[in-house]
Amino acid sequence: MMRFYFIILLMVFSCAVYAQQDVFVNSGKIVFERRVNTFAVMDMFIRDSKIVPLDQRHSYLQQYKSNNRQFWTDDFELYFDSVTTVYRPQGLNNMSKVSYIGAVAYNNKVISSLDSGRVMALKQAFDHSFLIKDTIRKMRWKLTEETREIAGFQCRRANALMSDSIYIVAYYAETIPARGGPESFNGLPGMILGVALPHQHITIFAKSVNRQDVTADISRLRKQLPGEVINRQQFKESMKKILYQFSLNVPWVQVFMDI
Repeated sequence: MMRFYFIILLMVFSCAVYAQQDVFVNSGKIVFERRVNTFAVMDMFIRDSKIVPLDQRHSYLQQYKSNNRQFWTDDFELYFDSVTTVYRPQGLNNMSKVSYIGAVAYNNKVISSLDSGRVMALKQAFDHSFLIKDTIRKMRWKLTEETREIAGFQCRRANALMSDSIYIVAYYAETIPARGGPESFNGLPGMILGVALPHQHITIFAKSVNRQDVTADISRLRKQLPGEVINRQQFKESMKKILYQFSLNVPWVQVFMDI
């Protein structure tokens, strides 16, 4: 009799696991945390910008570390269905208040039309707003067999180079079929739930995924993108002038504003 109960229990457990693996999330809301290691970034910034004399860099960094927390963190929301993703800050992001370096990408909003391959992005730098309309940026991903769990989903790893030089690590969930992700990252066979730029000390990882109907949310958020329309190249040219004006024309800041 005990053997009979054991077999029944094993069958029930197997069916539950099988059913769980077959569950696909076709629409919902994801909360991402963007995390920046400020100690490493500040070291790169003062080295590349040369705003601090060489013999004062060590003491400057020590003072910075004593007066500031190591990590900037801020949260973003991604609403998605099978053809559209809308990415925006969750509440009022405070990165711009932490350091003026963060003022170039603290309030990004990105709408990606996955079916048409078009993207609209509202980006702010200090008191400037830019509405960018262009094609979705394509990246040549290399898929791997490495896996990890993120926000309760089993994810696979993929690697790529952005702008032919910036190393990207991403983790995507095949059980969320939409081929989107945070910011402008996309193009993998499932939703991207984690992104790391290890050499820039930036990570964007999902904290939670909620299955829900987001049709009304996507429609509402589409209407919140004011600004003069430009393309990606025009945006980069405008940002070069702004970054130079504020002595921020260094590689890390350029990457941070471009993701």
